[in-house]
Amino acid sequence: IGGHYDHLGMHDGYIWNGADDNASGTVGVMTIAKACMAAGEKPEKTIVFAAWTGEEKGLLGSKYFVDHPFNDKEIILNLNYDMISRDDADDSLGIKCRMSFHSDFPEMEKITSKNIKDYDLNMDVTFRPSETASGGSDHAPFAAKSIPYFYFMAGFPPEYHQSNDHIDLVNFEKMTNIIRLGYLDIWDFANSDEWRKK
Repeated sequence: IGGHYDHLGMHDGYIWNGADDNASGTVGVMTIAKACMAAGEKPEKTIVFAAWTGEEKGLLGSKYFVDHPFNDKEIILNLNYDMISRDDADDSLGIKCRMSFHSDFPEMEKITSKNIKDYDLNMDVTFRPSETASGGSDHAPFAAKSIPYFYFMAGFPPEYHQSNDHIDLVNFEKMTNIIRLGYLDIWDFANSDEWRKK
């Protein structure tokens, strides 16, 4: 489970704080880590939590991680969080998000939809299956190595890559629901191989 913690730094005297891009994603990673510890039981598969740097400079951290996996273990799945706390202009209810995933694994969509329903999450998820990873986020190096991924993103606000990407603009309810859904999904995926059916 990963998300990048770098942003654009300082430019012309302004600091790019990156509340949405991507403090929101790293909060998601840390919150799921805390939830897994609180569960009081170990999943069948090891879950590694990673916060990468260098995403804004070309996915440097996640590329390195994929080339040098933790303890040289096989990586079977990546959950990527990037920009999970804002709304698109057409999201007046503040409940829409996108989940991109590899189209070879349709069970991922079914399990995610079931978790939304079973846990009554107020979410409108657009599922985006694809044979290749689109976008320049940290799921791409995993996809390039044929490692399945699923990737949540909430929206493209006007403050994207601007110095006014501040915390007061965050939709905390949406971010929390995306984190809850990621936790539910990853717990299912770590304890079953059902999602790997093609």
